[in-house]
Amino acid sequence: SERLATFRVVVFLSTTGNVLDVEGQCAFETWVRQGGGYVGVHAASDTEYEWPWYGELVGAWFRDHTDVIEADVTVERPDGPGMQGLPKPWRRTDEWYAFRSNPRQRTQVLASLDDARMGEAGMGGDHPIAWCHAVDHGRARYTGMGHTVESFAEPLFRGHLQGGIRWAMGETP
Repeated sequence: SERLATFRVVVFLSTTGNVLDVEGQCAFETWVRQGGGYVGVHAASDTEYEWPWYGELVGAWFRDHTDVIEADVTVERPDGPGMQGLPKPWRRTDEWYAFRSNPRQRTQVLASLDDARMGEAGMGGDHPIAWCHAVDHGRARYTGMGHTVESFAEPLFRGHLQGGIRWAMGETP
């Protein structure tokens, strides 16, 4: 708790499995609820399956994925955190996740994919890939993008991440 108090945002950058013990989970949940920011990137949705609150925080848990393929990202909220200035459509190459549930009813979906190209990793026609939502006094932002090393060299993807981090920190509305 003391250490978390020195931060405004925590990024789970392709975490997987259980990363926090029970004490860490309690401290992290309290910190977020009291105004801390969370940003999940790619495999962050493949984390903490045994912790129901984390499932609510991340918005949806990972189910499966495509190979690394090119796809068009539909920017649904061009004014959303980290979405400004992105082309429509935003064509990128990545490993594309499908999720165990659709986060659309619980979050503000920022971007989605066209399921027609996703094969078995589709989500029945509605395929969110980036979203955000409030968590009590805190903020949570997730992007399913970011599997490839090349992603982090892309200026548009870096802007997508930076905008999400700034929003989770409370720097942007």
